[in-house]
Amino acid sequence: MFSINSECILSKKIRRYSPFLCDGSPGKCQGSGSSGRHIIHLEVGEPDFPTAPHICEAACAAIGRGLTKYTHSQGLPALREAIVESYYQKFGVDLDPGQVIVTSGTSPGLLMVFMALLEKRDEVIMSNPHYACYPNFVKHLGGTPVFVYTSEANGFALEPETVRQCLSPNTKAILINSPSNPGACHVS
Repeated sequence: MFSINSECILSKKIRRYSPFLCDGSPGKCQGSGSSGRHIIHLEVGEPDFPTAPHICEAACAAIGRGLTKYTHSQGLPALREAIVESYYQKFGVDLDPGQVIVTSGTSPGLLMVFMALLEKRDEVIMSNPHYACYPNFVKHLGGTPVFVYTSEANGFALEPETVRQCLSPNTKAILINSPSNPGACHVS
């Protein structure tokens, strides 16, 4: 039997980051439900209700039909076409399915966007509080997160004037995190 020292295999770059933990809040509150209080955990970004039955049935049916292989790297073509149609119906935006990428969540999508946009010393303005992994994505790619402090009083919305004060020649992007995951992380 042997053990591997993670200090030896992990890059120095990755060791600079704190682990992505949901600050222990779910553990602190898990027992609270038994006292009659209904707790909605915003820090995790996961709904407090079960997946809708029709979605579960569709997933089971797809598995039953053998649809368990890799898809197109941008996502299923039919799904991307449906997204294009939905955006046209809801917003009047005319897209091409080739402009749509389906990911397994916001984090992988934003990581790809940041990989495509950022060079060393580029800045990304983002709200604080924010989702804990977003600043790490920016830092890992050589960029700098610039935090705009928000408050519960205005629904954690970014204020245009406050954002304007943070703009610099190095600003490459403004991340509008909506909904803003208010319980996720706060940097002092």
